[in-house]
Amino acid sequence: MKLFRFFSLIAALVMGAFVLASCGDDEQEPQDNGKGSKVNKEVVGTYTGWTHLKTNFIDKTYEGDTFTLSLSDDGTLIGKFINKTWGTATITGIKANKIESGEGYILHEGEGSFVMNNPRDNTTEKFGCRLSQATISADKKQMMAIIIANMTTAGAHGEMTFTFHTGILPTEE
Repeated sequence: MKLFRFFSLIAALVMGAFVLASCGDDEQEPQDNGKGSKVNKEVVGTYTGWTHLKTNFIDKTYEGDTFTLSLSDDGTLIGKFINKTWGTATITGIKANKIESGEGYILHEGEGSFVMNNPRDNTTEKFGCRLSQATISADKKQMMAIIIANMTTAGAHGEMTFTFHTGILPTEE
């Protein structure tokens, strides 16, 4: 009888382990399927900082922005830039390379869309965008990325260039 209870307990534990292993979170980030390069995996993370925006009519800085890099299912990087005033850019197909001197990384390629807020009338519109260039320091403490949203179809603003920097917005003394 004790032996039967012991085996019943073992069977219950094994079944519980299978049930727990089969449960998953549908909201997870893409899993590493071996397709991403080692360098792409090294730069994954969220970078916080400030942005300088330059257009034909605007030359302004904004604080509290983020640039998140995650690994896509195909092994390239997905960049998500969020500016609280102007909106969110999602750029896919980004690739990272190490700088030969070992001082950091360069991000290249990547195109996507910028869902842009219009601060004047609280509407949104989607524009094409691309990652022009980006660098990340070897210790991942410094990042600078230039995101260009093509607004030539929207009129006189032309291209909007968002230059993202990690850290705190410098003050003039």
